[in-house]
Amino acid sequence: MSNIGNKIRAGFFASPPRQGEYLKQLLNFKGDCSIFDPTCGEGAILQQLASGQEHQITTYGVELDKRRAEKANDALDHGIQAPIESMVISNDVFSMVYCNPPYDYAMKGEGDEEADRKEYLELVRNTRYLAPEGIMIFVIPSYRYSDKKISRFLATQFDNVGILRFSDEDYEDFKQCIFIGRKKKEKFKEYNEKLNSFLQNMEFEEFVMKSVTPINVMVGKNVWDIPSGPNEIRTFYSKIENKANFVEAIKNNKGFQAFKERTKPKKLEIGGNPIINIAQGQMALLLASGAVNGLIGTGDKLHAVQGLEIVKKVKTEDTQHYESGMTKMTKIRTVREVSVKAITPTGLIKKFV
Repeated sequence: MSNIGNKIRAGFFASPPRQGEYLKQLLNFKGDCSIFDPTCGEGAILQQLASGQEHQITTYGVELDKRRAEKANDALDHGIQAPIESMVISNDVFSMVYCNPPYDYAMKGEGDEEADRKEYLELVRNTRYLAPEGIMIFVIPSYRYSDKKISRFLATQFDNVGILRFSDEDYEDFKQCIFIGRKKKEKFKEYNEKLNSFLQNMEFEEFVMKSVTPINVMVGKNVWDIPSGPNEIRTFYSKIENKANFVEAIKNNKGFQAFKERTKPKKLEIGGNPIINIAQGQMALLLASGAVNGLIGTGDKLHAVQGLEIVKKVKTEDTQHYESGMTKMTKIRTVREVSVKAITPTGLIKKFV
């Protein structure tokens, strides 16, 4: 089942820095290389593992969430905001992969009878990017290792394996275990039945607490060598373009500029003398548009002008005479009148209409 808090945080569980420090002591970088986190969050754990090394360690990360990806981009050498499913990455290139996937089901496609767990999908996907004899670090809740697909894959694809749980300070809160293994380089990979059986038993919390070593206890007893490899990965990009990359291009596009000009509200400019006298109806339109209201002139000739449209109802009677008598018809029509006043600099109010 999925942790409710995990769902609220879109599957984001950052590894505690304390566990990262223990893990760092179990890793030995043999030379320059590149390491990768496919769901890197803010990039903190990968930055922690790479910092302070005597060799040049280039860090790569992918993160879906925009806010976290921005922080990861500052923490890592190469960070991309994108779904990992959209990424195009060279196979067999990274010396180490740190995989802490979302703990949930993938979306079920049309015609699919069931959906695979994301932990399994990401394990398989990101093993492809790991170089032969590279180190896979796989972090998921302890009970998820008992999944038949996960346990079988781990028992087939990796050797020199260590299975550790978070130290007691953090295990109760996270219930996570760490798988560390070396990717086999042989084309034919022998299945490790004993390892698979051990992973199957991790369904039971009692077994985990009794048989899985806390990571802090392993420090000083074992070390996993991370092989040297390329510092720059040639193929590492998303098939989905970032919308932010198009903002400047759109702003400077001639067609977009023309569209903006066409959609600007027209500015009413009043100036000069009218060619003919302004009728009452035309004056009413000027008042309604606000052209007559405001300040006119400058300095001693500054006037405050106010226009007002007065609407009246006028009643008229029309008498029609016939041989048989007469008929009176009452009509009510709307009459619009204009009142224009100006206030001079001396405070004198003048009424023009």
